[in-house]
Amino acid sequence: MELWAGRLLVFVAATHLLLAIIGIVPHMGSLAPDGLLGAVDPPWNPQHPDRQAAFWTSLGSFAGPQLLWGLWIIRSASTGQRLPGSTGLALLILTVVQVSLAPVGGFWLNLLPAVLLIAAEVSGRMPARA
Repeated sequence: MELWAGRLLVFVAATHLLLAIIGIVPHMGSLAPDGLLGAVDPPWNPQHPDRQAAFWTSLGSFAGPQLLWGLWIIRSASTGQRLPGSTGLALLILTVVQVSLAPVGGFWLNLLPAVLLIAAEVSGRMPARA
């Protein structure tokens, strides 16, 4: 279950990043006319909302950390290492907060990996039946 949860997290994150980057590459000249460094103003200064949207939907999104989280889960599951307790619960809480703040979007896709991780934690704690 943990392996599938990690794979789902990686798939969702990689797909999100790929689609976001495909969406901004054609507009890169107008989004970063002076180069990438300093292309994004602080979020409290909305002079360039197109630059803000491009950054926060691609490299500034949760997709990067989610990708790393999924790779870590895959690595741990592949090597037989136990994940820290409440890893699934942490993902579930984060996902519920994200869905509450942005109900229209892809955060719903993280519910399945969270449930898989919680199920793996519960089944790992249950005593073996003789």
